[in-house]
Amino acid sequence: MYNKGKISSKQIKGENDMIKIEMTMRSAVLDMDCKLEMLLPENRKKTEDLRGKKYPVLYVLHGMKDDCSSWIDMSNIKLVCRDLDLIVVFPSVTNSSYADMKYGYDYYTYVTEELPLKLKNYFPISDRREDTFIMGESMGGYGTLKIALNNPDKYAKAVCLSGPNIVDFLDYDSKVTKANFGSREEVEGSHNDLCKVVDDLKAYGGELPELAFYCGTEDFVYEGCRKMADYVKENLPAMRVEEGYWKGEHNFFFWNEAVPKALQFFGFEVKGNSII
Repeated sequence: MYNKGKISSKQIKGENDMIKIEMTMRSAVLDMDCKLEMLLPENRKKTEDLRGKKYPVLYVLHGMKDDCSSWIDMSNIKLVCRDLDLIVVFPSVTNSSYADMKYGYDYYTYVTEELPLKLKNYFPISDRREDTFIMGESMGGYGTLKIALNNPDKYAKAVCLSGPNIVDFLDYDSKVTKANFGSREEVEGSHNDLCKVVDDLKAYGGELPELAFYCGTEDFVYEGCRKMADYVKENLPAMRVEEGYWKGEHNFFFWNEAVPKALQFFGFEVKGNSII
């Protein structure tokens, strides 16, 4: 599984945080090595035998031009999650928009199928849908919605941070758009078009994931984010949708304010005084 036969792991800032793992994994789907980072829960106050225990998992998706390290480097997520029984996974997908690219790699399949299976082979991650969550910002917010809505049987809750339906924002003349999706005609009406996915879910008889949308009111995707949330509410009235909009732009200053709200939406108790 590991290209160099090892996992590099360390605690961030000594004993006062979760355990961070930096990993290089060979993906069979992508046929190349992939870097990812993880946060593992640690009981910092005592030592217990927890063998056999399974933990909920949160997949956190990065934005355009970033990678798996962006959330660790720029967000408060490791501090907010430090006292939670939760495994947090940060994959890398380059600028793929979490797509099975038209000209490139099958990152959607990697994130939704291969990566969860391989990680469960090696880490105590729960198999239960109700223990599986996903969140992302910007391109990762779009990826979060696409993955959760296309796989309602796998994810209980999803939080979209500043992520609209990307169909409304694509430059179809750009190399990135052509490589990821092809033409406008190939995107619209496909599983990459979030409105089409919502329409298809009207006939779905299973349990729907719960969604939350958080976006800054000064963010350039603010109207697009609200438009997507409204479309979900109008067409899937049975789906629980939470929304939060407040002053902020398209950056980690806003997303850091949203992280505790997201964790609470997932059902975790976020402590405000977990410093020692």
